[in-house]
Amino acid sequence: MRTETLGRPWGAAGASRAGEGALPWLWILPALALVLLFTLYPVAHTLWTSLHRVMILLPGEPFVGLANYGAVLESAFFVTALLNSLWFTLISAPLVVLLGLAVAHLLLAEFRGRALVRSVVILPWVLPGAISAVIWIWIFHPSWGILNLILYELGLIGSYVPWLTDPALVRVSVVVAHVWTQFPFAAVLLMAALTAIDPQLYEAAKLDGAGRWQRFRFITFPQIKAMVVVLLVYGALVAFTSYDLVYAMTGGGPGTATTLLSFQIWRESFSMYNFGSGAAVAFITVLISLAFILAIVKALPSDLFGED
Repeated sequence: MRTETLGRPWGAAGASRAGEGALPWLWILPALALVLLFTLYPVAHTLWTSLHRVMILLPGEPFVGLANYGAVLESAFFVTALLNSLWFTLISAPLVVLLGLAVAHLLLAEFRGRALVRSVVILPWVLPGAISAVIWIWIFHPSWGILNLILYELGLIGSYVPWLTDPALVRVSVVVAHVWTQFPFAAVLLMAALTAIDPQLYEAAKLDGAGRWQRFRFITFPQIKAMVVVLLVYGALVAFTSYDLVYAMTGGGPGTATTLLSFQIWRESFSMYNFGSGAAVAFITVLISLAFILAIVKALPSDLFGED
């Protein structure tokens, strides 16, 4: 006697279930292929290059082990670039989230022309870094910058301020420019998170006599905490790997004041023609970035991943 399931032979039913089980993999296969091609393969190739001597002026690509990493870690330029990148990241990422939160609250308020403002506020984020750099050079230029002109005409300064030539001021200038390019993305996501909060919670809090700060502390922030964590770590990743905006504004100077790890990668690879050392700096940057990504997983609530 032949065993049947739903009018079909058992073997046919089993084959059908096996086909259905493989179907999700067929859907995600193109995405996985893109990840392998554009993410995992470049990282693996960077690791391979960092373990070899790859120089245009010298023939062959002999295996040198960790020699490139040793040379990089002993370099004063690398230490300076690492410290600059960490400083730039620790200052920029929180400022992006704070400004994004303030703008998100503003965009949720009722005022004339709100739709136009919402559409314009995203513009700094979509502009290419080189264009943003030109805009901020025009603002911060020590000789003919618009900021110096305004401050001088208002009588707030007696002489033009060297925003892009003083080591201390140039760090502030690049942070301001970077925050301006990144806050719109944070504002849009935080605006969506704020919109999802039940208005009745605020009404109940007002009836209980809760002030503005108490409502933010006990209602708003717990509801948007996951989004804030995501934006903080995302902002840290973007700042830590930033290149185009800072390089176009300052070229890493004056001196090494704004030399970041991304610029050090370019310097080792395309200025010193030592692709092995450049790959070592790049892979160190990948490892530090991976630490930021792992921080997302640990910091976010577990229920966001569907865990019990």
